Amino acid sequence: MNIDIKQEVTELKEELIAVRRDFHMHPELAFEEHRTAEILATRLQKLGFEVQTGVAKTGVVGVLDLGKPGKTLMLRADIDALPIQEIEGRSYGSTYPGKMHACGHDGHTAVSLVIADILAKHKDQLKGKVKIVFQPAEEIVAGGKLMLEEGVMENPKPDRVIGFHTFPSLPRGQIGVRNGAMWAGVEELCIKVKGTGGHGGTPHVTADPIVAGSNIVLSLENIIARELSPFNPAALTMGVFSGGTRFNVIPDAIEIRGSSRTFSDDTREFVRRRVEEISQHIAEAYRCSATVSVERSAPAVWNNAEVANAVREAASLVVGSNNVVDPGQSTVGDDVSVFLNEAPGCYFLLGVGNAEKGAGAPLHSPEYDLDEEALPIALETMSRAAIEFLS
Repeated sequence: MNIDIKQEVTELKEELIAVRRDFHMHPELAFEEHRTAEILATRLQKLGFEVQTGVAKTGVVGVLDLGKPGKTLMLRADIDALPIQEIEGRSYGSTYPGKMHACGHDGHTAVSLVIADILAKHKDQLKGKVKIVFQPAEEIVAGGKLMLEEGVMENPKPDRVIGFHTFPSLPRGQIGVRNGAMWAGVEELCIKVKGTGGHGGTPHVTADPIVAGSNIVLSLENIIARELSPFNPAALTMGVFSGGTRFNVIPDAIEIRGSSRTFSDDTREFVRRRVEEISQHIAEAYRCSATVSVERSAPAVWNNAEVANAVREAASLVVGSNNVVDPGQSTVGDDVSVFLNEAPGCYFLLGVGNAEKGAGAPLHSPEYDLDEEALPIALETMSRAAIEFLS
C-alpha cells in the first residue's frame, strides 16, 4: 500500500485545526446542531460521499463506496456541545453565550471530517465501504439510540466501528486503548416527590416534599457506599433538585434528577430497584409519595479485543508502543456504546492534556481545552486503522 499517511496528515494539519476552531466557536446543543450538520453534509458531498441528513433530527451519515467488494468500516463522532459558559480570553472561544464545546466533540468532529479527505483521495487503493456517522445529542444520552432506531447500522451494516474521545487526564502524545469494558453504562433517573403544599408558617398542616426529597438524596448515598462491593465500580449522583416558588410557600411537589453509572446489567437493575424502594419508603415516612422513572439510558462502552488490538497497533506506529496505555475503567459514559453493541468496535482515548498550554481542565468544565497538537495524532491513528482494515 503506497500511502504516506504521515505526510497526508502533515499536509492537513492546519486545516484540521482550523476546522476544529470553527466548530469550537459555533457550539450547538443537543438536537440543535443545524450549522454543524450543514457543514458536514456539504463537505462530504463534495468528496463523493452519499449523504443522508436529518438522521436522529440533526445527525449526518456519509457513505463512500470504494469501488471494490470488501467490508464496511464505520467511523463515529459526536457533534453536540454543552450549556456551559466558556472562560474568556481565547481567540477561538465560543461566540454563543452559554454554550461551549467542553467535552471535545469539536475535535472528534474535525478529525472524523478531515479523515474523509484522506480516504476519498485514496479510494482506488482501498476496498469495501466507509460509513462516517456524525451523531447528535450525545450529551443527553439520546442521539445514539435514536440513530439506531432509524436504521443507522443498516444499509450498509458495519463490520467494524471505530471512534475516539479526547481525554485531558492523559498527556498529549499518549493514547489510551482498553479491551472490554472501559466506560460505564448510564441511566438518567427522575424522582418526583408529591406532598401537600401550604403556608411556610404552618408546616404542620402540610406534607413537605422538600424535606422528604432531601432525606431521599442523603439516603441514596448509601447504595454505593454500603450496598455494593468496593470491587464493583458504580456511581450514583443527583444533579438537579428543583421545586418551590417562594420563600414562604411549601410546594406540593419537587423533582430530583440524577444518573446511575454501572458496568453490568445486574448492577444497573439493582441500583435502579434500590433507588425506587428508598425513594418510595422515605417519601411515605414523610406523608408524601414518590415515583421513579428512567428518562434515558445507554449501555457500558465495551471494546472488542480484536478491534482494540488493531487500534493499538495503529497507535503504536504513531506515538510508539510505550505511549499506548491502558486508561483503566471510568464511570463516565458515552452512547457510542449502542453502536458497539451492534458491531465489533473500539473507542479509544486521545491524550490532550498539556498544562503549559492551559489544557488539562476536566471535561464539562468552563476551563476545558485541548492541546491541538494532539489532533493530528488522532487523525493519523484513525487513518492507519481505517486503511489497514479497508486494504
